[in-house]
Amino acid sequence: MADDKSKKTITAKDVVSFLTNNPAEMSKLLATQPELLAACITAAGTPIGANDKIDDKVVNLIPALAAKARQDARKLSQTHQSLLHVATENMLSWTRLHHATLGLLASTDLAGMCQVIATEFPVIFDLNQCQLISESEAAISDAVDLGLMVHPADQIDQATENCGLFLGLPNEAAQTLLIKPAQSLAIIRLPDRLPDPVSQCLLLLGGKTANSFHPDLGSDLLVLLAEMVGVTLAARLELQVNSQ
Repeated sequence: MADDKSKKTITAKDVVSFLTNNPAEMSKLLATQPELLAACITAAGTPIGANDKIDDKVVNLIPALAAKARQDARKLSQTHQSLLHVATENMLSWTRLHHATLGLLASTDLAGMCQVIATEFPVIFDLNQCQLISESEAAISDAVDLGLMVHPADQIDQATENCGLFLGLPNEAAQTLLIKPAQSLAIIRLPDRLPDPVSQCLLLLGGKTANSFHPDLGSDLLVLLAEMVGVTLAARLELQVNSQ
């Protein structure tokens, strides 16, 4: 006698029941039958007939998925705009550094170099002020007359909080280094691999706003600027000694 089960017609509800009760089989089908996944996605976007009844237990995820897709697209667009902004800012920074380097190279002596830093750097970098500072212990001949600002090493250490690179709001000691009030500061010590008295000097940049310089600001360009100033200072000091 034939098994009645073999004559049973399998309905869509049977298939759904089987897959629901056997999630491992569903995973296997989706992994090994890519055309099934494609068919499911296509069917999900196909409107149902007017006479088809929708099970109250079925949740239509298409609006949610569409909203998520739009949200992801907006995030991608924002990321793209952010990358363009960063690239533009980097290009502007490198252009400013290039102009500052040309100004340093154009100076023919120490006085001219200090003038470039004090008058041209603020315009190039859109700053409140720029100074080349020397520790008084460095004993650079006629430093003040040549345009350097001279302060005791202890006072400088307090202003920089004993850091080779200080970024942020000026503390009380830093206030005394300024030629006029500044909202924020970058104080970069010139490279210590350069000989004294160059390594006893610092570059001070005064920001127009509190956000001009802050601890989270990238320092690569500032360090490179300090290196350019240090190398130029070493050359101008050597020229000054040789001319005496």
